[in-house]
Amino acid sequence: MRKKEDSVLISFGTTAQAMAMEECCRRDGMPGRLIPIPSFVSAGCGVGWKAPAAEAENLLNYMDRQGLGREAVGFYLL
Repeated sequence: MRKKEDSVLISFGTTAQAMAMEECCRRDGMPGRLIPIPSFVSAGCGVGWKAPAAEAENLLNYMDRQGLGREAVGFYLL
């Protein structure tokens, strides 16, 4: 089991948005990975991008530059 850490969780309205995020982040070496959205979080497509909380601002700026959509952003111990 992974150790829980302060994380940013970015949710998406569609699976296509989540897949685009994964493709861009892998290509450009951005931190994080796709995970199923935990049951205590309500989100559109059920998949989210988890990364260290310290990377939140960097990731959100990256998403804006890449034109990647998102539904919501939250901070959790995941």
